[in-house]
Amino acid sequence: MPEVLGVIMTGSKSLGHEDELSDDDLELFFTEDAFAKIAPARAHEYLVEGEGASAKVVYDALYTTVSEFEQKVGSPRDLDHWPYESARVIFDRTGEVREAVDRAARMDPDFRRTRLLHATVDAWAAQRRAAKTLRRGGDMAVRLVLARGVKALSRVMFALEWRWVPLDHWLEAELSTLDDPEGAGKLLIEALALSRPEPLAEALDRLEDALYDEGVARPAGRIALFLELVHPSRVRERREHGLY
Repeated sequence: MPEVLGVIMTGSKSLGHEDELSDDDLELFFTEDAFAKIAPARAHEYLVEGEGASAKVVYDALYTTVSEFEQKVGSPRDLDHWPYESARVIFDRTGEVREAVDRAARMDPDFRRTRLLHATVDAWAAQRRAAKTLRRGGDMAVRLVLARGVKALSRVMFALEWRWVPLDHWLEAELSTLDDPEGAGKLLIEALALSRPEPLAEALDRLEDALYDEGVARPAGRIALFLELVHPSRVRERREHGLY
């Protein structure tokens, strides 16, 4: 099919997390003219075998073009980047698909710097808020706040290694792929499992030296950093990076 320029695989099989529930997550790149002739409802194809509880997705294929795909390069959303860090290029007619995938997977240095600032402040605020909420006896609220804190510190940990944050259902598995010399990943899991803010606070403490080396203020300067980041002049950054 000359109108097909490339095919890539993402998802659990490209990540190395494949199991009996895994399907083929595919993206097919068409020429502009060919894609324009495909009705929107037919630009996403999938195959399911079996019925009811035994039903299994065999493959899930999304149709796109190189130009549409390249719009992901400047996106602040992890979902527009993370799947392509480990994507397998199955077919590439001209080489432009591989180049586009590599650009989508790459983290911009300026974006990384602001992500580290905002995510650190979000994690720092969440562990403090969780401790206060725990004293008030709000169990569900504690879990929600801790989940936000874990998400924020996950952003920190992956950004420190120039990586994007995975989808929630792969977070635990992907944390284990980080170098994580401080052992912060296990503490994040512990914070959620126990619904306690202390492991989250310890994880943040262990990362302080690495963050300081990246230009993030230490705890003594954290309030000043918070006030700087919530200034009206940084509203665009907060839309891109803030969890609150």
